[in-house]
Amino acid sequence: MITYLAVLKKDINFKRLETLLKTKGIKLASHYKTLGIVKLESQLPVSVSEFQEYFISVEEEKDNLTI
Repeated sequence: MITYLAVLKKDINFKRLETLLKTKGIKLASHYKTLGIVKLESQLPVSVSEFQEYFISVEEEKDNLTI
């Protein structure tokens, strides 16, 4: 399972996004409302081009996060 972090656009229909993710076999693992980020899990690659209406960017999660 590959984990992705996606930055959400403002004023999206979140329920419709959840439905779309389910139809594509993508699990919504977490929703960080304050940051406007969702964590996704999928066996297949996820790209921003598939979800242009909802995401600003999509990146594969890495273990090298530093602050």
